[in-house]
Amino acid sequence: MIQIKQETRADWYVVTVTGRADAEAADILEMELRMAAGLNDKVAVDLSGVQYISSAGLRALLQGARAAQNRNSEFAVCAPSAPVKKVFEMTRMGQLMRIEEALPC
Repeated sequence: MIQIKQETRADWYVVTVTGRADAEAADILEMELRMAAGLNDKVAVDLSGVQYISSAGLRALLQGARAAQNRNSEFAVCAPSAPVKKVFEMTRMGQLMRIEEALPC
């Protein structure tokens, strides 16, 4: 089960994700991230509460980053939990998108 919460902090639109970013939740996550990237100049995705991320969850993040890139806006994945950080390291996601240890806002 995934939970997604949005809020504005400073000039960043923060999408906080908790739970599992798996195949079951990936479409919802992708839709939320694309919408956020389409409407905001700075989007931060807080992954501190994500216990598991699958390849479908990674794809959702990449699609959100791509949507932001198409608008020339900022997109950052922030504060990944230990399991998510391990997947990011194994897949070298840092070469494909901005990943921060903490929220930039």
